[in-house]
Amino acid sequence: MRKLGLAGAAIFGALVVILWFKRPDSSAAWAAWVQTFGVILAILWAVWLQSQAAGQGARQAGQVAAIFASNMHWVFRELSDACAKRSWADYAVHRRILGEILLQGREVTLQLLDGRSLAMATSLRAIAVEALELTESHHQQGNWTGLQVYFDKRLPSIAAWLSATGHPPESSGPTDYAGLRTSFGHLGEP
Repeated sequence: MRKLGLAGAAIFGALVVILWFKRPDSSAAWAAWVQTFGVILAILWAVWLQSQAAGQGARQAGQVAAIFASNMHWVFRELSDACAKRSWADYAVHRRILGEILLQGREVTLQLLDGRSLAMATSLRAIAVEALELTESHHQQGNWTGLQVYFDKRLPSIAAWLSATGHPPESSGPTDYAGLRTSFGHLGEP
């Protein structure tokens, strides 16, 4: 953006210097100079608008990626809680929500992301696919404890991605940043 401004200023400066030493001698020459200034200004304006649009697209993609990560963190906490309670109804609902969150994550335009946001989105997509594959065969009499451990192990990774990209997860809810259980329903259990 700054380079564009410097380039525009240099071009206009060069034209002004040329115009200062070689003044147009007819109205047609003046019209040509005015037209030259207008064309250069239009080109610079178009380039500036394009760079603004590209920046806005990248910001929006980053926001969608952060929302995707935040939703992943939430649904993993909910699935962990459903496994802890052995609640098939909660588990089934949140597993479907996980599928929809994965679809949301696939809508993130990876070409517009860079650095940590790109790594976060691709990593969380892989985690979501793995979780869906792992939970597909789970049934009411399945290994609830093993599945809960699986979700609890992934929560710190998701929270770390959120924090690394400047969007730390909320601290309220059934888990804290470290993924440790803090809900009151589990205080009496061994």
